[in-house]
Amino acid sequence: MSETDKVQHRKIALSKRRQLHADIPHNEYVASIRHYFNEWILGEKAVSVIGLYYPVNSEINPLNLIDYLETQGKITCLPIVIGKNSPLIFKSWSPGKDIVVGHYGIPVPDNDLIVTPDLVICPLLAYDANGTRLGYGGGFYDRTISHLRRNKQTRYMGLAFSEQKSYHDLPSEAHDVPLDAVLTETGISNF
Repeated sequence: MSETDKVQHRKIALSKRRQLHADIPHNEYVASIRHYFNEWILGEKAVSVIGLYYPVNSEINPLNLIDYLETQGKITCLPIVIGKNSPLIFKSWSPGKDIVVGHYGIPVPDNDLIVTPDLVICPLLAYDANGTRLGYGGGFYDRTISHLRRNKQTRYMGLAFSEQKSYHDLPSEAHDVPLDAVLTETGISNF
């Protein structure tokens, strides 16, 4: 698939996600996502640090998971872009803590508490049955997961609407890191 095709595929997937975000009432999908995730995380004793993201545009808001994670003694953190071709770093954060605007206008924690997540939850434009993730095209999550997995087995989960699933294989290149699972309003699918 050419880069032009990928760009077009991203445009279509982003448009679809925007429409889903506008059409599905927030309270309808948040409760389901929280339920499936909370049930799943109970069985994941080795996961103590969870990397989330601060939602922008039409991304599903993962911050709704933090309250329950904190009751389970989990640490939550957000990613920070440190360079165009560098992996993301993660800083500890929870609602009510200081935040500043980082690269690309994305809010990031205003502290020096760098942590290494056991689980990274990421946004996406589309995913397929193989766990291939279509993102914005910057490669930040692929570089990050590859980097983190040099030292530990970091889990990699996408957060999406179930209707973001592509029923055709998405384009994949050698540097693309497939998801371990995707969390939607209909449950968790493992790959």
